[in-house]
Amino acid sequence: MAKDFTPEETEVTSQIPASKARSRLTRRLADIVCLPSSRVSPQERWMTADILDELLRDADDALKAKVAARLAEQAEAPPVLLRRLATDVFDVAEPIVRHSLALTDFDMMEIARKGGRDHRMALARREHVSETVAAAVCVTADPDVLIALMRNPGARLAPQTVDFLVREATKKEALASHLIKRPELRPSQGFAVFWTVTHSLRKLILDRFASSRAILQEAAEDVFPLFAKENVDDPATEAALIYIDRRQRDRAAAERSPFKSLEGCIDAASIEGAHDLIREALASLSNIKRDLMDRMIDDFGGEPMAVLAKATGLSRVYLQRLIKLGDEETADVRLKHAEIVYATLSVDKAQTVLRYWNWVMARVRAE
Repeated sequence: MAKDFTPEETEVTSQIPASKARSRLTRRLADIVCLPSSRVSPQERWMTADILDELLRDADDALKAKVAARLAEQAEAPPVLLRRLATDVFDVAEPIVRHSLALTDFDMMEIARKGGRDHRMALARREHVSETVAAAVCVTADPDVLIALMRNPGARLAPQTVDFLVREATKKEALASHLIKRPELRPSQGFAVFWTVTHSLRKLILDRFASSRAILQEAAEDVFPLFAKENVDDPATEAALIYIDRRQRDRAAAERSPFKSLEGCIDAASIEGAHDLIREALASLSNIKRDLMDRMIDDFGGEPMAVLAKATGLSRVYLQRLIKLGDEETADVRLKHAEIVYATLSVDKAQTVLRYWNWVMARVRAE
């Protein structure tokens, strides 16, 4: 197996071929450090480990590999010796990195930093991977290592690590299909990936995160009239209630609009095209941010427009007209995928998705 270290990552030492005396002494010392605590005191183990560590510094790989294989099985292996062998070339380090239960999270973080790709791959595939170790394994952003980590049900991912994986998945779609299945993925993160993945993965994201808001609506039922009565300046509460509200369209905007309705605006757009004023009106009547409307119109797929149409109660006819506001050359393909989403997504779930997009867009602009 190729040794995957760079000159900067390893301590340059010359290997001394193992003489019979060195080999025998090394094996005997390894026997001692592997004895159970009932047979050897901590002081004796540490002293023996220090001598063994010196012998292994310039030993050949074959001898080091034999010691590493022994130590990988020991729950009380000396930490210093364990770390030295675990950060050696992978042919030596493999049994320790893959299986040793004596490695601490800090040990594995050091292995991820000093070791090569094979070391990080082995760490990602361990039976249990803590949030700390998972974050260390991700640092180099190697796609194969990231996939191995995400496919590991024994790996635990911290929110910050998932944020990192989301950013990588928006650049490398091969990562997205694995990330979508992770239990740690939050709706906001899933919908962030949505915009950059293919149609099949978009459908998976919608199936997983497009949920009902019935429980929120029930909990906030008496808050709507209370908030209207108090008439206070509370943007956070107002934004939360907008997200929860059953009504998607802005009725006041329709009364002010020269188009009188969302359908009227789409009719005008079919004639005039999606110019700036039309886009502004569509956003206002749909009760979403202009940035989000622009993104949906200019998107390569038809799924966002299907969400918009279903959430606002538009008919299939108006869905077709919305699709035609985008790129004419891809209209047929976008309509095909839009109709699949339109047919399978409920109004309530479509509103959840649309408002989540809008809420996230508002937060991004505020930050």
